[in-house]
Amino acid sequence: MAHLDQYRTVAGIALSHHVVKKSRFFGEAIFARTQTSVKKFLAEVEERNPRASHYCYAYSIGSGSTQREYATDAGEPTHSAGPPILSAIRAYDLSNVVCVVARYYGGINLGIGGLIRAYGQCARDCLSNATIETKVFYEKLCLRVDYSEIGNVVNLCKRLGGKVVDIKYDPDPVVEMQIRRSTLDTFRSQLQGS
Repeated sequence: MAHLDQYRTVAGIALSHHVVKKSRFFGEAIFARTQTSVKKFLAEVEERNPRASHYCYAYSIGSGSTQREYATDAGEPTHSAGPPILSAIRAYDLSNVVCVVARYYGGINLGIGGLIRAYGQCARDCLSNATIETKVFYEKLCLRVDYSEIGNVVNLCKRLGGKVVDIKYDPDPVVEMQIRRSTLDTFRSQLQGS
């Protein structure tokens, strides 16, 4: 279950290789936050696999109400490649990730069921090989405070899982920090109460 201010994604690049009846499947997955980064990664996979017959992929970008998912069969029979890849992304509860499976046709037709199993297995293997990390959404705040309140503000920020980025003292103290999105209201109400 995803929290409002955090999500799970892939760190670095994840790889897999799967062979079914002489067809070879190569899976690759990376962190991607935009459609532009998805397109760039797809072009890189195509460049690394110039003789592949298909480049099927799926992605999940954003979180909550802004989450966008997409899957493409890229010339394979309808729903035989993209949806199984997207299903693997969902099974690992990942966001801001793209998974591409390049297929080299081996001369033997696999049928729709065989394609669904092969693309899905390659994507699941790829994501199971991935280093998964949890990323947190922060809101950036800059607060002008009295010298006597710097310690209280810093302690409150840290207690709520935030990070103090910088404190500037000229001419009045300004504390620059990152607060977890889910604790922003608590931070504001406790700050006003102190």
